[in-house]
Amino acid sequence: MTYAPKKTMRSKPYDAQWDQWSLRGDFGIVGHSIVEGMKGHRLDKVEPFRYMIVQRPHGTLYHHSYGLISRFFEGLVEKRLLGTRCPRCGFTFCPPRAHCWVTKCRLRETEWLELPMRGTVVTFTPMGFAATPFLKTLPFILVYVRVDGANTALPLRLYEVKPEEVNVGLKVDLHFIDEPRGDLMDIYCTPAEKPVPPTRTPQEVGRLREDMEIVKRWVKKKFG
Repeated sequence: MTYAPKKTMRSKPYDAQWDQWSLRGDFGIVGHSIVEGMKGHRLDKVEPFRYMIVQRPHGTLYHHSYGLISRFFEGLVEKRLLGTRCPRCGFTFCPPRAHCWVTKCRLRETEWLELPMRGTVVTFTPMGFAATPFLKTLPFILVYVRVDGANTALPLRLYEVKPEEVNVGLKVDLHFIDEPRGDLMDIYCTPAEKPVPPTRTPQEVGRLREDMEIVKRWVKKKFG
């Protein structure tokens, strides 16, 4: 079997320095430090503890394909929200699926459609910790939004609302960042109506606010 060479339809060049960086890092230890931090299962029950931290230089530039759902990410670059719909049962996926997961449809291939930039919060959590790429943005509110017309939920960041005010069922508007890159982080949302805060005791609200302030101080100290 032979394959025709790939044909580039459109491209955004990346900085070639990343190719060189990925060749230099071998993940070997180049240094270490002994630090005193805190340990404990609750913020009000912590104690000092010694930790050893090692430094390992490493870098990798990944080239990977979005495969059969590439059109979704291409749509993000164009500031369009796309989903897929099963032509047999009508189930609509956003984020998209190339094939329907409803059992009776037996992986029927789905069809593309454009969806509106609005939806409903189905669950949420204030984020006090995150993977490395998101540490500088902490704290933030992570919500799962069922986009109008879709059956599944999309993970997004929610802005312009306090963590203690968010509620399941909140209507939201979706927005694109100024310069999308083809990543789910290209989209965020804001309330489309006045939130209805969940029932919490004053102590619970105070604890939540205190936790968020601790995270803010840590981010400022670490990243400036």
